[in-house]
Amino acid sequence: MQALNKVFKIEVSRDRLRAAITLRNITAEDLAEIKLSKELFLTYLQKQNIKYGLRYEAIETIVAQFPNADFPILIAEGDRSIDGNPGDIKHYFDTTTEVDRTGEESEDFDFRNVMRIPTVEKGEKLARIIAPTKGKDGRDVYGNKIAAKAGRPALLRAGKNVTLNEETQTFHADVQGQVSLGNRRINVHDVYEVNESISMKIGNIDFPGTVIVRGDVPTGFTIKAAGDVKIFGLVEAATIIAEGSVSVSEGIAGLKTGSIEAGKDVQIGYINQGIIRAGNNILVENSMMHSECTAENNIICNRGNIVGGFVSAGGAIKANNVGNRMNTQTSLSFGMDYKLFERQRELESKLAKLIENKGKLRTLKQTYEQQNRNEMDSKMRVTMLRLQYSLEKTMEQVESIKEELATLNASLGNVDRAYLKVLDKIYPNVIVSFGKYERTIDREYMNVTIVTDKNEILIKS
Repeated sequence: MQALNKVFKIEVSRDRLRAAITLRNITAEDLAEIKLSKELFLTYLQKQNIKYGLRYEAIETIVAQFPNADFPILIAEGDRSIDGNPGDIKHYFDTTTEVDRTGEESEDFDFRNVMRIPTVEKGEKLARIIAPTKGKDGRDVYGNKIAAKAGRPALLRAGKNVTLNEETQTFHADVQGQVSLGNRRINVHDVYEVNESISMKIGNIDFPGTVIVRGDVPTGFTIKAAGDVKIFGLVEAATIIAEGSVSVSEGIAGLKTGSIEAGKDVQIGYINQGIIRAGNNILVENSMMHSECTAENNIICNRGNIVGGFVSAGGAIKANNVGNRMNTQTSLSFGMDYKLFERQRELESKLAKLIENKGKLRTLKQTYEQQNRNEMDSKMRVTMLRLQYSLEKTMEQVESIKEELATLNASLGNVDRAYLKVLDKIYPNVIVSFGKYERTIDREYMNVTIVTDKNEILIKS
């Protein structure tokens, strides 16, 4: 064994994963004294602590060709350790904020749709933590273990309105709203807050929760919310739609196109040329000017007046003054949506005329058929075809109007509980209607309550 030490030199790599053997500088006489065998060579390697990853084919080549083998020769090779994969987070929601620009060239495309809010439904699976792997240990040529590093776990915690299922390592939304990631937390916000006025930077908003805007909503923009909408500034000729309530600190200057629609209440500073509809009450701090306002319950102007426009309520209407000294026409309707009621009356009038025309066309058609049954020339045939066409078009119009009438529901409530309360003055040319009954105020009245009694509209001091 001592002789082999004089002949061979073993070189091990710095990472101890490779061992190669080479010949030392010795004489031919020394080499001739060595009777090398596989068993002797393996014993020599064992004494040198080369135990793992032996390359037996290389060893056989060394023994067979000794001392003329092509040295250095790799005689052992260890296994590298394989570190574990780090943990990961699989997301199940769409995090993109870009909007679909398909149809951008069409007239109907709204260029104010500049941002998509990532939203999720209540109970929706948001993400899953994928566990890290441990990795695989290696072994060097000395037989020593090379420990693998385990993968680092992915860090994500349940934030606001989010629950983590420890067993499945999945996150679920507790509410419907905007999903966000930050500071290794996943949150679902049921309130979307804008800390400035709406602009092209923000664009239109469509959110499945409550929207708060700490500024104004300029002309042309739209805000839709499944919850409430609270605006701390002014609404111009914009569109606000909420399934809950709408609150506007200043007011609306709608230019006859700006509108607010709320499933519950509308609370607002003032209304000027706006279109307002509330599923419950409209509460106005100051005045309503030349606007269309409809509430299924009450409309109350705490300190202001109602001048011009159309105002409809299922319950009470209260204001300081109604109308003005210029006798501006102002329409107040109780128990009926005034605009829908007007449309209903318009359709009923059209329907009556069409039915009358239909009868005349049928009579005329029958007369032509009886008079010219046997001697109908080409001119008569053209006349008959025109009559038939006119009759068919009239019948189509009749059916269309009947369908629209069936969908119209102008009723807002029971007129028996409705009343108008004027704290100061009601002026001439104010039209007050309870259901189908109408009265035009012909002079000034002070501090009155107007009600209906047995189909008669009464003014009570």
